[in-house]
Amino acid sequence: MRQISLVTLVLVLLTWTLPATAEDTQGAVTVVQQLTNSVLRVLRSNEGKPITPSVKKEVADIVLPHMDFTTMSQYVMAQYWRQMSPAQQQEFVVLFKDLLVRTYSNSLNHYHGQTVRITGSQQISQNPPVAQVNMVIRQNGGGPDVPVIYALLYTNNSWRIYNTYIDGVSMVLNYRQSFGQIAASRGIPALLQDMKAKDGGDGAPDKRAAAA
Repeated sequence: MRQISLVTLVLVLLTWTLPATAEDTQGAVTVVQQLTNSVLRVLRSNEGKPITPSVKKEVADIVLPHMDFTTMSQYVMAQYWRQMSPAQQQEFVVLFKDLLVRTYSNSLNHYHGQTVRITGSQQISQNPPVAQVNMVIRQNGGGPDVPVIYALLYTNNSWRIYNTYIDGVSMVLNYRQSFGQIAASRGIPALLQDMKAKDGGDGAPDKRAAAA
């Protein structure tokens, strides 16, 4: 499975959206640009310093409400989603959200001045409304630019991220491959148990992390 670098993943995840009409992809682009810049300002103000829990919380409070973890979870689990009970589905959404939170929280320390630029957008479908926003992450050390594509679903009067393509690699498909292998070979309960073990919890979902 092709690996996505942590610093790239954090820049992708640190994007969120505000309400815009489903037909107005340019409005979605404007919001993505403005709020990406807002989050980058948080990172730049802490560049070279230890990332404190308060900084992680500040970023999480910005990002999490505007990612569609339920849709993302459905795509990640694919055919196994229909085999899961409602309780297992809810538990997976919570654990998957916790996994992504840990991933980008740990990656905040890897930010070293990268910048982003939107290069275009288009509406992929109208029912349901899905928009694609293209971006490029520019490395500050002369490294190659990293192309990024965001897939956003218009739901509850806002555009919400449900997948990203980093240098041609789908984040959802990356997780689908690894989770699918476990579900196929050891079963869904084993997958959930593995996720809980990596979360460092006692086996119970964190009730504070409500499913999106």
